[in-house]
Amino acid sequence: MNNQLARSFALGVFVPFGGAYLISYALRTVNAAIAPQLTREFGLDAAALGLLTAAYFLAFAFTQIPLGHWLDRYRPRRVESALLLSCAAGCFTFAAATSSTGLIIGRAFIGAGVAACLMATIRTFGLWLPPERLPAMNGYMLAVGNAGAIASTAPALWLLQMMSWQQMFVAIGVITLLLAAVLAFLAPDPPMVTTNGQPESAVAAEPSRNGLSAVIRHPLFWAVAPITCFSNAIGLSVQGLWAGPWLVDVVGMTPKDIGGYLLLISAGMLVANVVLGKLMTSFILRGASGSWFASVGCIGALLGQLPFIFSWTTHPALVMIAFGLSHVAGNLVFAALFPMFPAEVRGRLSTTLNFLMFGLGFLLQWGIGLVVNQFPTTETGRYAAQGYETAFTIMAVIQVVIIVWTFIALKRALPSKMKP
Repeated sequence: MNNQLARSFALGVFVPFGGAYLISYALRTVNAAIAPQLTREFGLDAAALGLLTAAYFLAFAFTQIPLGHWLDRYRPRRVESALLLSCAAGCFTFAAATSSTGLIIGRAFIGAGVAACLMATIRTFGLWLPPERLPAMNGYMLAVGNAGAIASTAPALWLLQMMSWQQMFVAIGVITLLLAAVLAFLAPDPPMVTTNGQPESAVAAEPSRNGLSAVIRHPLFWAVAPITCFSNAIGLSVQGLWAGPWLVDVVGMTPKDIGGYLLLISAGMLVANVVLGKLMTSFILRGASGSWFASVGCIGALLGQLPFIFSWTTHPALVMIAFGLSHVAGNLVFAALFPMFPAEVRGRLSTTLNFLMFGLGFLLQWGIGLVVNQFPTTETGRYAAQGYETAFTIMAVIQVVIIVWTFIALKRALPSKMKP
């Protein structure tokens, strides 16, 4: 890539796509910071709070079903721009809500509206960059998302000292509309690039009608997707909501003090995304399997959950950092699987993975609430440590089963030259 194209990519592609992804991640995780306010103002219990926040994930997941075709058929920047209008509408609806129903509808519109923020970016990067540069560049973009998660913690709580959460959502909605306009009218389309010796244009002329079937029938997909998607879903559900209530209920913090600790999760994820992206690029260039690397990385998620299983509250800052560092390896699945599939189905590959991640995220975020709700304390709106311990233990057992399946399936699915 020459200097002019590099500059065009950095300013015209990375910056606007990164801005949209930053906002999407901030909206995904902000409920962890404002959960005490929502609970107080709308009288929500743990199950209702989990369902409300998880509505984002459900709408996000089901938008992935048509999104894969749209990304393979149309310009990704145009697809994302159109969907961002739904995100802005969701922000305005959430801000105007007078009941939990209004909050749920707003969260659903937001979830559908940001459904393309990462997938359109990854698809666009695949059109601009050679495969060996994708893990590192994807890692940088994921780090931008984590910066959005950081913004939704202590900075958001600081901002809420000067405005209401309703005003904050209105402001985010306006910024989202501006980014939608930039992506629609100002962002450049990629040049003609070559993937495996074959020309690929910015828009596929006629994507394969059997693209989704080619994805879900591939043995490597089902070897790698379960562990990476489940690990990622745990990260989504805890970072997006339950870390905040855990700090209040189990550690005993006040709601106004949790922002800095939630920030540590996002900071850990930011560092891990950049480091793992670079390490994976190095391993792939040496001929190693990206699928093995991503799958092994997900085992670390079990270690990051131990403090929640055993209610280790002595050093909550270390608990948050450990969780952040250990729950991003699932994101590597995109760079791991992209080179193994034809270019014309990569949009559907990425959105199918996202459907699984966010569908599981919905189930886990709501499910944790259902479990925690069974262990109330005498104080209204507070729950016992046993509820969190039970929920995280159930998730850990499921992970162990998936890990065993993963390494059996990988030995069968990978070419012999790519096995460790």
